[in-house]
Amino acid sequence: MRTVAVVPAYNEEATVAAVLDRLYPLVDELVVVDDGSTDRTRAEVQGWLPGHDRAALLSFVRNRGMSAAYYTALGEVRRRFQAGELDGDDLVLTVDADGQHDLTALGELCRLTVDEGLDALLARRDLSDYPPYKQFGNWVVSAWASLWAGHRLLDVESGYRVFRVAAIADALDYYRGWRYSETVEVAVVLCRRGYRVRNDVLVPVPVFRSRTRLSDALVDLAVIPRAAWGVRRARRRRTSPRRPASRGAGRDALAASPAPSAPPGSGGGR
Repeated sequence: MRTVAVVPAYNEEATVAAVLDRLYPLVDELVVVDDGSTDRTRAEVQGWLPGHDRAALLSFVRNRGMSAAYYTALGEVRRRFQAGELDGDDLVLTVDADGQHDLTALGELCRLTVDEGLDALLARRDLSDYPPYKQFGNWVVSAWASLWAGHRLLDVESGYRVFRVAAIADALDYYRGWRYSETVEVAVVLCRRGYRVRNDVLVPVPVFRSRTRLSDALVDLAVIPRAAWGVRRARRRRTSPRRPASRGAGRDALAASPAPSAPPGSGGGR
């Protein structure tokens, strides 16, 4: 079993190198995505890379948003899985570059994922030191996501996650992400697809960092039902008979529909 860590970074020059230093010994591979940073984030990562041969940097020319950064890196993971370079039971980890994720919990998160046969473990952040309005907003979005996912989600906005490669590769067919919405969309998609998901393992948050705004929460609330309906529509297409192509075709002929394509969308600015 291999572990591949994905670290999106946008204007994190003060913290990114320290996060990579701590994370690198804990994983087999590390992928950093510079999301068109306007500070020295890219230079910091490029300066850190020599001597770390199991790490790679992907870069955007302009800021495309956290969702686009995740989708690009996870899309590369899927390509490698389909090429046989990664196994379906290998693990993909997502970690923020701003230092808000407690990396001492990473080993336990991976252990629980493997021992319990999970497809995804979305760490539940301890938000007790966050401002009340942030706690309330997280509760509202998580409750709304739970309704559409058919599964209780306690911190659907968490970016501290462990995925089984085969599960995340499948999920990419059903969502694309907008601004910060990747975290909520993939959680809903995985649950609706019937994967085993946990979101109740509490982890501390060493530092308070938040760039999300009210508009981001509204986007999340809007895309959650879209993600659920995307899975449902794909299921209907796969189970519904196709109309005969001509009068001579038999009425009872069934044809398998193609795999669903990702819904249109793009990443926004962070």
